[in-house]
Amino acid sequence: MPKAKVISFVNMKGGVGKTTCAVNVAAYFARDHQKKVLLVDLDPQTNASLSLMSEDAWAQWAEQHGTMADLLEVEGRRKQEDAVKLADCIVRGVRPELPTLDLLPSHLKLTFLDLDLAARPGRERIFARKLEKVLPDYDLVVCDCPPNLQTATQNALFASDHYIVPMQPDFLSSIGLGLLQDRLAYLRKELEFRISCLGVVFARVRRHIAFHQETMQRLPRTAAFRRLHFFRTVIPENITLSEAPMASQPVVLFDHAATGAEAFRELAGEILARLGGK
Repeated sequence: MPKAKVISFVNMKGGVGKTTCAVNVAAYFARDHQKKVLLVDLDPQTNASLSLMSEDAWAQWAEQHGTMADLLEVEGRRKQEDAVKLADCIVRGVRPELPTLDLLPSHLKLTFLDLDLAARPGRERIFARKLEKVLPDYDLVVCDCPPNLQTATQNALFASDHYIVPMQPDFLSSIGLGLLQDRLAYLRKELEFRISCLGVVFARVRRHIAFHQETMQRLPRTAAFRRLHFFRTVIPENITLSEAPMASQPVVLFDHAATGAEAFRELAGEILARLGGK
């Protein structure tokens, strides 16, 4: 049985729509393309987790089954490694309307991951080793990373085949894209990452702002980024995309007719086409 393709959504800058992209693309993979999908939340803010399950349900699950914090052995959980299995932490069919979408939730305790694993050799490979056991169960694994390149993100990237960069087309994000590419090139060399860039997607775009339009036209022509793929689909800024997580729903369930919902549907199709239809 073929293994799942693993994709990380990554950007060192926060507030660029990274989590929104990861959650909603995963939902469309499951609904429109009948893919078996695992969404992995590695951000201690737990935004992806709470976009799909209520806070009470999440707290109960964390207490009874465990989260990414347990799997990555925060607070000495390495002593209990045999008791905490990745498969046991997965919320199966996290939304009843999307039975093929599973969730591996995060926890605030991941905030302390870098401190707890500072002296651990191979700390960036823990997740990849544990994920390997469930990869045959899925078509796609989508990782939502925190806005940095520290230990949690490194674990996601080491386990991934590809990464996608959601970015807002503004000045600081443009600078950050170049820095991100430099740092990922360093990680590929120093830590033997096998990951490649699947593409850049412009998100939280305000079409009435001239600078957004100018940036979306300029960046693909910039010499430093000419080897990057820029997705045709653009994710607009829309209040409904912000309201959906408050109902613990992806936008396809919250309001499939909302501005932005169609964009995520198209982006999911574009990503699958880039993967060769897998």
